[in-house]
Amino acid sequence: MRTACNRYSILVVEDDALVSSYIDQVLVQLEFSVIGRASSGPEAIGLAERNRPDLALVDIRLSGPMDGIKVSQLLLERFGVPSIFLSGICDDQTIERALAVSSLGFLQKPFLPSQVFDAIDRALADILPLNG
Repeated sequence: MRTACNRYSILVVEDDALVSSYIDQVLVQLEFSVIGRASSGPEAIGLAERNRPDLALVDIRLSGPMDGIKVSQLLLERFGVPSIFLSGICDDQTIERALAVSSLGFLQKPFLPSQVFDAIDRALADILPLNG
């Protein structure tokens, strides 16, 4: 388990304000650095461009011109920012599209703080070197 979570920056992309706030609280409690919360694809792209997070937590269903799968794809292509998907949707077509984007994980809503930590910890272990 990591002990210095705050050295890793995370972008939260969620259009439900209550869920976004909950995720933010969980990440702060787990001592991760939240670089911002976006409620739409364009907002997420702008935050990532300015702040270059290590990882994004992205809701699959977003309001606006892009869904979370497209946002995740753009974050990876443009900035090298991988994503963990969040969703209450589990239909086969959505899961297939999400898998094609090479996400680092999938958290089904509702989720517990321990599940958030475990998913992020596994994802960071895959993409970042541990420095003690």
